[in-house]
Amino acid sequence: MKSYFLPQIQCLEEIRTIEKQDLSLPKLEASQITEIANHLRAAQKIFLNISIFEIVDCIAIASEQWRDTHHPFRRKAETILPTVCGLSKEMVSLILDDVFKELTEEKLLHLLEAELGDATILDRFCKKNSGSTRTRAFGPGLITQILPGNVLGVSVVSLICGLLVKSANLLRVSHSEVVLTTLFAESLQEISPEIAETIAILTWDKKETSITKTAFQKSDLVIAYGSDESIATIQTLMPSNTPRILHGHKLSFGIISRENISKNLSKKVAMDIALYDQQGCLSPHLYYVESDGKSTPLDFAEQVAESLQILSKKFPKGLCDESTASQIQQLRGTLPLKGGSVFESPNNTDWTVLFDPSPEFTLSPLSRCVWIKSVGDLSEIPPLLSSVRNDIQAIGIAIPKTRADTMIENLSLIGGCRICPIGKMQRPPLNWMHDGKKRLLPLLRFVNWE
Repeated sequence: MKSYFLPQIQCLEEIRTIEKQDLSLPKLEASQITEIANHLRAAQKIFLNISIFEIVDCIAIASEQWRDTHHPFRRKAETILPTVCGLSKEMVSLILDDVFKELTEEKLLHLLEAELGDATILDRFCKKNSGSTRTRAFGPGLITQILPGNVLGVSVVSLICGLLVKSANLLRVSHSEVVLTTLFAESLQEISPEIAETIAILTWDKKETSITKTAFQKSDLVIAYGSDESIATIQTLMPSNTPRILHGHKLSFGIISRENISKNLSKKVAMDIALYDQQGCLSPHLYYVESDGKSTPLDFAEQVAESLQILSKKFPKGLCDESTASQIQQLRGTLPLKGGSVFESPNNTDWTVLFDPSPEFTLSPLSRCVWIKSVGDLSEIPPLLSSVRNDIQAIGIAIPKTRADTMIENLSLIGGCRICPIGKMQRPPLNWMHDGKKRLLPLLRFVNWE
């Protein structure tokens, strides 16, 4: 399969086998990036003349096709993606449903309205409600995006945000994500060749620093995802004056009050753990469960284990690397020696629930492995987060309304940017604030005409 997107630009190709799937990938040099960037900039000048509402309509039509499980693009993706990204076919199908249900015309327009007030300012100067000043918003001419490979669909959503501000987008996508992003761009090309002309989807090795440097030098904005180490390296390759939006390491966890412990809640916890095979920044590492209720935190850990076992039959876990599997096996062996309890999938490492009486925040190896920690009272939790306060992304909660306000206020002071019901931790709305930032506003430059 051709696994890159370069409309009207030819490049040499090489066949690489990724997890038994043959992919046709581009053979790139730094000089080609310059040619590609120049082409994208020229296409973006034409793109600027397309109404934002037409852009939204085209994206929404493409997304509607992807919600149709019988559409050729969707069927092709479901056939190839499990092999390439290592997720089960059932999980791939669930994720595609989740991603594209957020990309309807209604939700895209709501995102624009929520952040800009009037989306028309992307088309022309518009008057504010009062006064004579007019305002217009401009996106960068060219955005280079360095995108992750651990959460399927992130590249598609990030690309769409770039298109909504009328920018050209050069994406470096991981091997596990390139198939989906390429297929989406091809589906958009059938609907609007003019919009697709502003998109380049490529993949190249991180060691090819000359290619990365050239892409950054040609960009008006860089968006990058990665580990803290990767982000630090990426910054050394950027011109000092290049604007950037950087998404480094983040983690998430959940909090459950004694009143909310239930079998039904354990099912929601299991879904939060299983979705994306627990590989994203919204994936929970642990759950703090309050004691002295009708059911104990240990009882709840067992309920979560039962729910994970049932869920694993409906949505099997995909591939797990040897290093992670080894970490999980080690925890399974050592935790009982420290007074904890382990609930584990039989004969494999498909899922693991680690009950630990010690409330100290502990990172999980992930891959459907989660900690359940006991606390005497919810008020004990904020001080336990000091070691991770700068890394918190989302907090899932199951707390009665009568107790929630104070707890949420205290948690908000510590860190994080998203507090949501348990069961929705890995299913954020389109307009959620990733790393506490708006989706579109940080991409825009505003001009006032007084």
